Amino acid sequence: MNPQIAGVGRRKTIVGPIGRVTLAALLVGGAVAAAEVMVKALEGVLSLDGTAPAVYYLVYLLVSVLVAYLVYRAYVRIIEKHLVVELSRVCAPRKLGIGVLVGLGMASAIVGTLWLLGYYEVTGVNAWTVAFVLLANDGAGAFVEEILLRGIVFRVTEERLGTWMALGISVVLFSLLHVASPGATAMSTVVVGLEAGVLLSAAYVLTRRLWLAIGVHFAWDFSQDAIFGVAGGVKRLVRAELAGPALLTGGASGIEGSVLALLVCLPVVAYLLSQAKRRGNFRRPHSFRNYGPKEPPNTNGGLGARKGRGISPRPFCSFDSFNLAEGAMGEVRILSLLGN
Repeated sequence: MNPQIAGVGRRKTIVGPIGRVTLAALLVGGAVAAAEVMVKALEGVLSLDGTAPAVYYLVYLLVSVLVAYLVYRAYVRIIEKHLVVELSRVCAPRKLGIGVLVGLGMASAIVGTLWLLGYYEVTGVNAWTVAFVLLANDGAGAFVEEILLRGIVFRVTEERLGTWMALGISVVLFSLLHVASPGATAMSTVVVGLEAGVLLSAAYVLTRRLWLAIGVHFAWDFSQDAIFGVAGGVKRLVRAELAGPALLTGGASGIEGSVLALLVCLPVVAYLLSQAKRRGNFRRPHSFRNYGPKEPPNTNGGLGARKGRGISPRPFCSFDSFNLAEGAMGEVRILSLLGN
């Protein structure tokens, strides 16, 4: 058995759920904010007085990601006293890559539909250096936000209240976080909460890792900002115009606040949740775990999970092509082919 994969060694902590969420958010958020302030103070040096902006933005991205990762890892190991399986490196590139393809595919489907309807038109491009800004901001934002919202808030909430309640809280929280976004309306706020709050949480529930959600989050933001130029309130690489009903275009809030985006996201959400349910990755509220059949502890990284038996969640590496799981000595074996 590989304990780094199985996540064994979990011990009870004296810090309650609310305290854990608050402490972890303050530690991770505060550390990342402080690190980014320090990097920005060195912008002139890192960019060679503006002659090499790519270096500065690359440092900004790497520092943000590394600080978030290291502080979160230290918090989990010291305070919660267990291994950080949600950031396991096993199959991480595959999950991250699939997430990027999913996020890009959804954005492309929305913009493509608007183009066919005559509501989307490219009018120009900005300086290519804008791409570095967007890459750094969207990359760092996706990683840090997923640690905060999925790795901390959703994970801790789900442990206590179960998957369905945690999904509901995620919708409310994501909606509240986007209330102050440029051009936000009551409708766009609700739509963003439903599509992104559930979509990204469903990606975590299915894989029990953060990589798929990070990939979707990054590609969703970056494709709107840099590739299609349809995000509201930011300087974009591509300049584009959306002319049409706000119901379909999202108006000033951008396409993520449109009903069209909701219609594109819902099938993906349904698929992720149905697969997670089939793999036994849903969790019951803590108060109900003392009733009915006992759930065996997850001591083998999910290798023993079977459909319909309600036992501990198991991770997987891809969607339907094949299911990869970790062996006792860290060996990766193909467990099931498409259709199983």
